[in-house]
Amino acid sequence: MSDYESIHGTRIKYLTSDPTLNSTTEGQVWYNSTSSTNKALVQIKAFSSVANYPEATFGRVGGAGTTTAGLAFGGRTPNPSANFDKTNEYSGFSWTASSDIGTARYGIAGCGTQTAALGAGGYTFPQIGGKGPQNATEEYNGTSWTAGGNLPAGINSMSLCGIQTAAISAGAGNSTLAAGTSLDYDGSSWTANPSLNTARHNVMGSGGQTASVVFAGFIPPAIFNATEEFNGSSWSEQNNMSTGRRDYNSFNNTSQVSAVNSGHTTTNVNTTEEYDGANWSTAPNSSASHRGGVGFGTQSSGLSGVGGSSPYQGCEEYDSNINAFTAAAWTSGGNLGTGRYALQGAGTTPAGLGFGGYEIGVGYKNETEEYNGSSWSEQNNMNNARGYMAGFGTQTAALASGGNDGSPPGKTSDTEEYNGTSWSEVNNGNDQVKGGGCGTQTAGLTFGGQPGARTDTAEYDGTNWTAGGALNTGRTTIGGGGTQTAGMAMCGQTPPNNRVANYEEYDGSSWTAGPNLGIGRNVFVNNVGTQTAGLMFGGTISSPPLVLGNATEQYNGTSWSSVANLATARTKDGGTGIQTAGLSFGGQTSPGNDVANTEEFVTGTETITASTLTTS
Repeated sequence: MSDYESIHGTRIKYLTSDPTLNSTTEGQVWYNSTSSTNKALVQIKAFSSVANYPEATFGRVGGAGTTTAGLAFGGRTPNPSANFDKTNEYSGFSWTASSDIGTARYGIAGCGTQTAALGAGGYTFPQIGGKGPQNATEEYNGTSWTAGGNLPAGINSMSLCGIQTAAISAGAGNSTLAAGTSLDYDGSSWTANPSLNTARHNVMGSGGQTASVVFAGFIPPAIFNATEEFNGSSWSEQNNMSTGRRDYNSFNNTSQVSAVNSGHTTTNVNTTEEYDGANWSTAPNSSASHRGGVGFGTQSSGLSGVGGSSPYQGCEEYDSNINAFTAAAWTSGGNLGTGRYALQGAGTTPAGLGFGGYEIGVGYKNETEEYNGSSWSEQNNMNNARGYMAGFGTQTAALASGGNDGSPPGKTSDTEEYNGTSWSEVNNGNDQVKGGGCGTQTAGLTFGGQPGARTDTAEYDGTNWTAGGALNTGRTTIGGGGTQTAGMAMCGQTPPNNRVANYEEYDGSSWTAGPNLGIGRNVFVNNVGTQTAGLMFGGTISSPPLVLGNATEQYNGTSWSSVANLATARTKDGGTGIQTAGLSFGGQTSPGNDVANTEEFVTGTETITASTLTTS
């Protein structure tokens, strides 16, 4: 009988502790004499939840690229008359908004890469100009979309395989063309191919222009499980899928012999099948049952989700490797002792500080509470009750400046320092309300705010305040983060009632405009991250009508990207932390409803794990 070494070429190692785990040791098997266990690094096939799509979407969404450099575009909003023109890029952990596609539509097909994608066809609602099936073709260069050669007719929900300059389509839905129509694209125009042997639309596919596979499909009321391969000149029938499907997700990769499909049969399902070039086999189920949506990637690593038969933001990655993924998420923490809004924060989690604020029916507060990672505890009060102030620092060395204390004229310049036990008054700063702040107790920064939409900046050295460089865009209800010499000013409001997504960076003397966030909003959170690793969440998106935000965005020093949403949309909440571990507490969930609840943010992670083997 053969042993493990003769089969695999490697020996089972005898170790006293587990080795360093990395991708180069996949397939390694060892015996841990300390724990008396056999372990191995093995492939793991599974779907796992990742960052939600920035917008609730339904209808088929176009996709291209890979799980670490993906692209999603088009779709349909929950409003039945609104087609999507949004484009979002996926990094493997988060989404970043990009340039809108030229023709808003759903049912759009896509292929290519994140920096060289192709989108074609689709459908718009009758209420929209150019209603019905669309013939528009567009090309994406990593920054913007430009028009390509039109399809010969409007086509909805076709497959599209290949690259931007050499693609093949199959299946013509809701079109004047036959259901099994196949077309080639050469980067400028479309030409006819031989038709599919089994006429149908709503098909999906994988591969390139001269070596592709398409499968499943729909012609009312029939749902198909047929599979066909193209060799550059003709289509040939292959082994069928086990289940007929339509309006589903597929990873549109460049391989003819590796495809993954999940989604709709006669109802929404979560079953998945894999194709190896000859046969379909059962694969792990996705967690969500829905149809439509977007798919991109490869057989071993792809993303599905977004959209479908109902508004949906969820996304899942399918992986066949040794990596385990944990999605970014907000989780519930301990409640504040007193529900209030317009409060401020300092520190991190699990060592946060919340102070001041306003309680409905009571007025401005001087309460201070410390957070230990699970619960809040009352501490010595501030000397002056107030809200809408700037705040920053740590749990044991915090600073509060400015704000509204309820007395005419509705603003104060009071500054106080907290030493972990008590507050003491120090030299006054700016008499700002709803301004931003960042830094430390001995090297801090405040900026913006009311009255008006201020541009002025004040620097604090632990004793005195001095004037700093002016913001480029004056605004109030502005977020802050970073340090005195590497600060951030995020979002806010400009007159008369404009929520802006502006971002600026401070270098110790002047502000420079940087990349905007995806969502403009009023925010009150300060001390959230650094200039190269920022975090923004919650806020007021608009009023009237009042729309509160639950979206979260991360900054990597170059661009902002969407990550997991807050469980509770809120505004005027306190916030603090770092990019990978933030804290949101208090605030308002609606006018007149101040809350005490806390949420903790943990960023997404990727880890390599080992499987424990049985002695058998």
